[in-house]
Amino acid sequence: MHDDSAEMGGPEYQPLDSGAMTPQRRARNDAIARLARREHSRRELHDYLKERDYLRAVSDDELAERQAAGEEGAQAALSRDEVELLIEEVLERMAEEGLQSDEGFAASFLRTRVLRGQGPRRIQQELRQRGIDSETLNAVMRAASDPTPDAFGHVEAVDFFELARETLARRFSGPGEGHKERARRERFLLQRGFDYEQLRYAMESAWSDEGEEG
Repeated sequence: MHDDSAEMGGPEYQPLDSGAMTPQRRARNDAIARLARREHSRRELHDYLKERDYLRAVSDDELAERQAAGEEGAQAALSRDEVELLIEEVLERMAEEGLQSDEGFAASFLRTRVLRGQGPRRIQQELRQRGIDSETLNAVMRAASDPTPDAFGHVEAVDFFELARETLARRFSGPGEGHKERARRERFLLQRGFDYEQLRYAMESAWSDEGEEG
């Protein structure tokens, strides 16, 4: 299933030797392969790894029953707490090595969404859904308005007012006739994630000579 998050190249994928691979090594290998296709947030990688068959957790009771019955592989089975600990250890190590960064993911995600004509409210909402915390989110949004290179790399300045105007002008050839058509254009911008001030600016300038020259 295709996830349309930030389409950025991740670290080069170098698969580990599959012989006698521990769950930790398999999880790291799978996470790096995932990042080789595009950037992912830590939460996205966590959720992905949690669904891998080799990390499928069993309840404490089931684990105890398997061990008592001497079932094959019972000693290698992991409890839910052990799975969580294993995944967090793998992801923390990858973050320390610079293989995964929520800051880098968020900056990349923002750039792709700006290119799609999405506003700040929608971008922030989608980043929160992907596990980006408020501190990182606010820093990345501030960086988007400042072209100075920072911890997240060079981020081209974004003017969301102009983006709203350009997005509206591309979608509609004119302001429309009557309240119904005006409301239709306003809903379009709100659904795109622009706020009311950006909406008003776009509605006033999208089809004016001044807006076209700006």
